[in-house]
Amino acid sequence: MKMKPRCVPCLLNRVLFECELVTENEEEIASVMKQVLQKMAENYSSTRSSAEIATEIHRYTYELLGNSDPYKKLKDKSNEVALSLLPKVKEIIENSDDELHTAILCSIAGNSIDFGIAGSASKPEELATKFDWYVQQGLYHDDVERMRKYLKGGSEVLYFTDNCGEIVFDRVVCEILKTYDIHLTLVCKEVPILTDATLEDVKKLGFDEVVDEIITTGKFAVGVDVREMPEVLREKLNAASLIISKGMANYEALSETEYAPIAHLMRVKCLSIAESVGVPQGVNVAKLYK
Repeated sequence: MKMKPRCVPCLLNRVLFECELVTENEEEIASVMKQVLQKMAENYSSTRSSAEIATEIHRYTYELLGNSDPYKKLKDKSNEVALSLLPKVKEIIENSDDELHTAILCSIAGNSIDFGIAGSASKPEELATKFDWYVQQGLYHDDVERMRKYLKGGSEVLYFTDNCGEIVFDRVVCEILKTYDIHLTLVCKEVPILTDATLEDVKKLGFDEVVDEIITTGKFAVGVDVREMPEVLREKLNAASLIISKGMANYEALSETEYAPIAHLMRVKCLSIAESVGVPQGVNVAKLYK
């Protein structure tokens, strides 16, 4: 997805949020914001990917703050809240008519956690208070049945994770996916960025006991840096029978590519992404692009 003018204040609000996670010193925050504003002015272009520009801005912010993981406490708390909901989620799935469909819906409800941007949860505990409402909304765009057609005959399936918290529910989705005749590769972050799940996070949750393989997106990047991703990931993307992409950042990055078929699973919290996908803001979608 290309950068839009409205993406600028959204990105700057997230930078401010990161600053306030790290320090209460207003002079320090003002200094960081001034330097980031200059960086934004230098890098903004409507012809560039929003994920690419966001990567540069967040990398610069982390450097200025001298903190490589400002969201660490929020990520841990998000996983804690999601784990407390796990028995309810499993019960909902087990009592449903379609376990894969329901598990995907629950994992998209978990995608509501995305701190520092409008339209998302402002604290981890909101997932617990609003989870039922998110699930009751269902899928505004529902391509789960179309996705299911690719889950056969030893299919190579890639599953790109997004945020901590929701990865607790992603694990359940992966367990159900593995009941199909597929080879399942999980793709997560190698280094911390925003609230995204890292290799350390997914191993703590036991994904290595569920999926066939775990690889990373490599370097620090919002979504994935498609120009400089690890060769093993590039090969997997080229060979994939189905790519499953969780969250908005992965949409921003991968929508700039021709990798297909790709299913984007997310709660659409952003107007720019809503326009790009062709759905209203504030809905759950499972949209397949062939």
